Amino acid sequence: MSKELERIKIVPNRIEEQLEKIISENKRLRFQYASATKQVNELNEFMQIMLNMSPFGISIIQNDRFIFNNKAFSEIVGFSQKKLRNMAPEDIVFEADREHVTKSIEGAYTDHVQTFFMFRIMTKDEKIKWILGSVALIHMNEKQALLGNFVDLTEGRVMHLAYNDALTGLPNRKLMMDRMEQAIVAAKRRNEKLALLFMDLDGFKNVNDQYGHEIGDKLLIEIAGKLREVVRRENDTISRFGGDEFLILLTDIIHRDHIESIIFHLFDKFTKPISIAGTNVTNRVCFSVGVALYPEHGEDSDTLIRHADEAMYRIKKTRGKNSFLFFEPS
Repeated sequence: MSKELERIKIVPNRIEEQLEKIISENKRLRFQYASATKQVNELNEFMQIMLNMSPFGISIIQNDRFIFNNKAFSEIVGFSQKKLRNMAPEDIVFEADREHVTKSIEGAYTDHVQTFFMFRIMTKDEKIKWILGSVALIHMNEKQALLGNFVDLTEGRVMHLAYNDALTGLPNRKLMMDRMEQAIVAAKRRNEKLALLFMDLDGFKNVNDQYGHEIGDKLLIEIAGKLREVVRRENDTISRFGGDEFLILLTDIIHRDHIESIIFHLFDKFTKPISIAGTNVTNRVCFSVGVALYPEHGEDSDTLIRHADEAMYRIKKTRGKNSFLFFEPS
């Protein structure tokens, strides 16, 4: 009987010891959990700060939606981080580049490798920007996602060399095409008109033949400077389109009178002969100008350029030398 009593006394003691061990282990685990939670929170805070301090645009895309965007990405596209979380990536990709971007993204999913690609976006204020992007496949909440890194190339030196005429510094043919596409998209949305002026120098070949190409180049530089003095609105664009050909894109046009006043201002600007710096050469500059209107004479860039060119050719063959003509169908 006494042995049985001793066994009964031992059992509660063992239970009490095990409870103490369980309580002690529970405290240890709770401390470890609190410590790990603190470390995770500190790491998350560090990652948030690091991502938002990055000069590169960073985003995470899942289920065809932005689920994270850093400050730099928001600034590149012009939309707030909150607004972006309700948008799909294709909402900001320039329409003509969407298929190219889709194929690049699909490559990251299928090949599980980081992909690099260049594309254009349409910002909130309807400006087109060139972007260098790279995406890589990651997993979040046990689901596939894409981590994207994006660099705005629009203001860079490389983009300036690629999209500006090396001689005059004016936008080149490619940049003008981009600006026209951008302007057409905006004009269509706002139900506005555009005007494209196709300008050809009269007798420029004679300058090259008589004085040489170096003098011809200096003359083109002087002409570009004077064109900038006339066409000064931010949304208008002057382009050196070819050797002695210039394009001027005028936005927000209400009346033809506005276009004609700008053309007459251009002619007046070149009334006096231009003196070539460092030489004794002076030359009178004259233009033949063809004009095409959006949407009256075309609803895409190629059509507008072709029609403005046709109008310029007609006026050059008939009157020429500081004359202009609006396109008229044959």
